[in-house]
Amino acid sequence: MQARYARGVQGTVLVISPHLDDAVLSIGGSIAAWTSAGTRVVIASVYTTGPALEELAPAMRKFADYATRRAEDDAACAVVGAEVRRLDQVERAFRPPFLTGWSFFSTPDDRAGFGTLDRVTAALEALAPLSPDHVLVPLGIGNHIDHVEAMLAATDWAEAHGWLDRVRFYEDFYALAGTMRRKHFVTAQHAWPRWQSPTLRARRLGVILRTIALARRGPPIETYLHPALRHARWAFATSSIHDHEHRKLAAIRCYASQTRAFGGFAGIARALRTYHAWWGRAEPLWRPDL
Repeated sequence: MQARYARGVQGTVLVISPHLDDAVLSIGGSIAAWTSAGTRVVIASVYTTGPALEELAPAMRKFADYATRRAEDDAACAVVGAEVRRLDQVERAFRPPFLTGWSFFSTPDDRAGFGTLDRVTAALEALAPLSPDHVLVPLGIGNHIDHVEAMLAATDWAEAHGWLDRVRFYEDFYALAGTMRRKHFVTAQHAWPRWQSPTLRARRLGVILRTIALARRGPPIETYLHPALRHARWAFATSSIHDHEHRKLAAIRCYASQTRAFGGFAGIARALRTYHAWWGRAEPLWRPDL
């Protein structure tokens, strides 16, 4: 692995976001920096619809209130200057059999177990006219079933178009937890000492992420991947957000209905500032050597 600084990107950047907040939570600073430099950034969120609220248990309604979530996402994307696309796939939590508790972080034994992988891959075809110069995809850190399925669909779609060399991978928000990092075949290469963990600055967030780490189930994520990615050597580049961290945090604040699930905005902000500082006031982007 060789670390190097990322140069400014040009052309069109397409960011595949599993849910309506993931892109901004993960690489909102880079998006803000790129759009400030004149780069076109399009955030395509995959799972953006669900059943009527009255069909759900009250505890799940805050996650399925898509009128509120879309409005929050519109505001957040405006802060970082990104265009919005939505693929209107149904989150796994809201497809029968319904998931409960921490089962969102269990993945199937093989690719055939991802029930809507083909449908999500087909939905991405609506983005092909963008002909993106860069495609940013989550690494699936944390084993959230939607994140992993979105990663597989996006890489399958890019490979079908001959764009696999345009793909870069960003770290999911769950990468703030050192346990998550060490369990992922890519980020395990670059994990911080426990005493430098960003979650030490946000105890409630740390407890939540540790609970998720203990609950996650499924085979190693690399077993699902295209062979070219599974066997590649991986390197990272750092994308400077020195002048744009405040815009990322302002955008995250827009997701008021969701940040409470991670212990509140204040803890998220403290953890992210620590995470950015560890990378040199930057965000990492990973690239396989294909």
